[in-house]
Amino acid sequence: MAMLSTLFAARGSGLALILLATACNGEATPDNAASEPAPEAAATIAPVPTATAPAAAPEPTATALPQERPALDITEADVEAQLSPALEACLNSGDAAKGVSVAMGACVRDELAVQDARLNAAYKSAMAKRGRAEQAKLRVEERAWIRRRDAECEEQRTGGTIDMVDVPMCLLHETVRRRITLQPMAG
Repeated sequence: MAMLSTLFAARGSGLALILLATACNGEATPDNAASEPAPEAAATIAPVPTATAPAAAPEPTATALPQERPALDITEADVEAQLSPALEACLNSGDAAKGVSVAMGACVRDELAVQDARLNAAYKSAMAKRGRAEQAKLRVEERAWIRRRDAECEEQRTGGTIDMVDVPMCLLHETVRRRITLQPMAG
């Protein structure tokens, strides 16, 4: 996963991503790494960092977006530890390992689908543990987070093919960060 930390750190630099993918091409990987998910993959995911429950969020108003819950100190290493081994295997194989943006983007989008499912499960669990009023607040907070995430990730666009990697990578990072934030509420 050390390669991914370089990838994440350089996500705003298309050239760095291409260089990283090209460098990955020289590493030995199992022939079936990209086609068959590892059965132990779920067991290799690091535990979500925990924190004490944040203070009650301020009441949302009709004119202002609700404030996101106080951010946990979520590092790039925390995000990277939550990614499935399939992402690195995908990035280190085939055209993705050669730096082909379309292939790299496909790897990131596949991981985004995995992480989005995990986020949805945490959100549903958090909602199930709340009364109607708290559910309404969390729903408003979640919708505001989605708007912020989408707007911030759209800012990553440069107009080149690297957008096929940078924008999904941004969405992936923010989705993992949000799940880590919701996890303590989900139990």
